[in-house]
Amino acid sequence: MGKLRSNGLVRLLWPLAKPYLGKFIAVFILSMVGALLMQSTLLLLMPTWGVLFPSNVARLELEQAMEAVPGVSEEQRLDIHGSLEGIRAQAELEVEGDSWTHDVQRSLKQLKRDLKNRVEDAIVGDPAELTPERRKSALWRIAGLVSLLALSAGIVTYVGTLVANQVSLMVVVALRQDLVTHLLGLSMRYHGKRKFGDLLSRMSADVGTTLTVLNIMLRDLVREPVTAVVTLGFAFTITPTATLGVVLGLPLLLTPIGILLRKMRKGSNRSLTQLGATTQTMTQIFSGIRTVKAYRAEDRELERFQSVQNGYIKATMKMVRASALAVAWAITYTHVGMGLMIVMVGYLVIAGHLDSGGGSLLTFFMLISAAYKSIKRTMKAMGSVAEAEGACLRLQELVDEAPDIAQKPDAVELEGLGAGLEIKNLGFTYDGEDVPALEGINLELKPGETLALVGPSGSGKSTLVDLVARFLDPNEGCIEADGHDLRDLTLHSWTDQYSMVTQSPFLFHDSIEENIRYGKPEATLEEVRTACGAADIHDFIQALPEGYDTNVADAGSRLSGGQRQRITIARAVLNGAPLLLLDEATSALDTESERAVQASLDKLMQGHTSIVIAHRLSTIRNADRIAVLDKGHLAEIGTHDELLAKEGLYAHLHSLQFQSAGA
Repeated sequence: MGKLRSNGLVRLLWPLAKPYLGKFIAVFILSMVGALLMQSTLLLLMPTWGVLFPSNVARLELEQAMEAVPGVSEEQRLDIHGSLEGIRAQAELEVEGDSWTHDVQRSLKQLKRDLKNRVEDAIVGDPAELTPERRKSALWRIAGLVSLLALSAGIVTYVGTLVANQVSLMVVVALRQDLVTHLLGLSMRYHGKRKFGDLLSRMSADVGTTLTVLNIMLRDLVREPVTAVVTLGFAFTITPTATLGVVLGLPLLLTPIGILLRKMRKGSNRSLTQLGATTQTMTQIFSGIRTVKAYRAEDRELERFQSVQNGYIKATMKMVRASALAVAWAITYTHVGMGLMIVMVGYLVIAGHLDSGGGSLLTFFMLISAAYKSIKRTMKAMGSVAEAEGACLRLQELVDEAPDIAQKPDAVELEGLGAGLEIKNLGFTYDGEDVPALEGINLELKPGETLALVGPSGSGKSTLVDLVARFLDPNEGCIEADGHDLRDLTLHSWTDQYSMVTQSPFLFHDSIEENIRYGKPEATLEEVRTACGAADIHDFIQALPEGYDTNVADAGSRLSGGQRQRITIARAVLNGAPLLLLDEATSALDTESERAVQASLDKLMQGHTSIVIAHRLSTIRNADRIAVLDKGHLAEIGTHDELLAKEGLYAHLHSLQFQSAGA
């Protein structure tokens, strides 16, 4: 689990992201270009400063300006250069008391005024031409360049955001599709033990969290680090020493953050596990709402739910504390770092190692501020990813669930039951159980025969049907169809051979027609109606206001149990498979519904090979053979009359039912 925790996000998403690698690279390039364009506008502060405050232009900028202006004589350049050197020499004088005396300050001011006038004369020529229009024109040019850069940055950001979100959605949709495909491929061994509420939480909340993580990664964890690097690079061109100081101080920020991120990842898994528990509890409450109401257990369920909620709060707050501490440290570091940066830059200016004119210092501080802002956003994004790591781990656990019903590469197609079914020395034990559910079962079923399975509760009847349906694979022995082990057949060719009607009929939230057509999607309406006629449900459907278009609501709640069961029988009739698996199809019905459904089943079994689990023994007295199971073993086998004559377990069960019916 430790290895999974460290790279769960990569393990989960990388196989899905590989097809979109080109788009990921495009997002990175667009982020880099966008960062360059956005931060380039800050560099225009220096020429803007020179236009607004020409008297404060630094010596280098003034000399470059003189070089660029035609008509300035060499004598004028040397004269101005000498004045600049004089200012610098006087500024470096050390005198008793203050380093800047009143006389030095006054001399500097006078020299600067003289310099300004002489530079303006040199550049402009006639003082009458020094009007605001020239400066306004320069400002408009700068504003135009800023607007062009901003427009370009906006377009690049727009395209990058579209591509990033499209890739995120495509990856997450592929993830959800793969998860559902994987879960559908798992056997009933897994689905029999999984918690539906927790699974629902993983497929909804955890997948949604993964989408958020992808968006953060493609937005903040690409754009912000790139922006920080670009910004620091621009700052380096202004003052390398101060910028190196910022870079060398970054480990002090990143080391504590890294420790806290590990704690957040651990807390995330626990938090989401507790969230899954709350969803599981809610699912149980509302699935069993009739039972809750019947026993007036609302207060008990609320108390149980509150207890689970408190566990969620406790687990989540551990993660929140680590997250809050990481944010607090990032804020503290960046602001203290800015204060120390001011001191360091101040020392460099005083020592004469850094030019303070021409707006360069203002530009530098704005660049550093922007870099710190990007670094803080990066830290926040890393925290969000760490918080979501648990979601990826929980989804990865689903992906790692190995399918135990697999199709062999050389599996063969089965067409019809041929010689029938043969069960040889069959044994099966559920995971975590010591006692086998079935052991040493040997049975044979010829085409067209009906085999009934009876026995006390827990004797292994439903397990045997699940093995025949290949919802499970046996631990020992085998089941053969026409001489082929079921494990040697293609999955679809075997499932095409049987139809199943279970004790608890399930209908989808759809029309009656579509629920029946589920057994044969390509069936015509006439075929659907014929199947319903065989199941004795056609007249009832026709009497409904919307007929076959009637929506049965969630799980068929608009219909009675008998009506739902006859619709599933019609589904089986429509399917037309040669083998019928009937798992106590009438046990949950009232007497009247049972008679109607049993009549439908009798019609359905005509001409079919059938395996019937019977609760009421009166329904299977005409079966070709009756297999009596007890504690996972085959106790007796024979016809109804033969088993009664043996006066064994079957006769005992029959006697109990007969006495109960007589009473």
